[in-house]
Amino acid sequence: MYENTDLCYVEIEGLMLRAHHGVGEVERIVGNDFRIDIRLRYDASRAMHSDSIASAINYATVVEIVRREMAVSSSLLEHVVGRLRRAIVSEMPEVVSGRIRLAKIQPPVSAQLTACAFVLEW
Repeated sequence: MYENTDLCYVEIEGLMLRAHHGVGEVERIVGNDFRIDIRLRYDASRAMHSDSIASAINYATVVEIVRREMAVSSSLLEHVVGRLRRAIVSEMPEVVSGRIRLAKIQPPVSAQLTACAFVLEW
């Protein structure tokens, strides 16, 4: 039936959260808006056969992991994304690779731009 599971992903796009990350003290006090996009690769063959959430990556669980990690203030986006990856891989060992993009919306820089982001692929 489903023989090729090499390209099975769960994606979460456009998760918007307010958090307190940044090098500047004001950013850590006032906070900023962030957009998180996540793509997680895993063997979904059991889920495709069973139709059971127990065999799949539950995106609601991923969102809760992200909320929990985003609540911990960090200076660098790199640090936040590293924590996100460690938490996801630790709590979901079926994840074999992924991509996390964390974007700070309207960062406090003297330039007109939409966002600054850090991306981790593994």
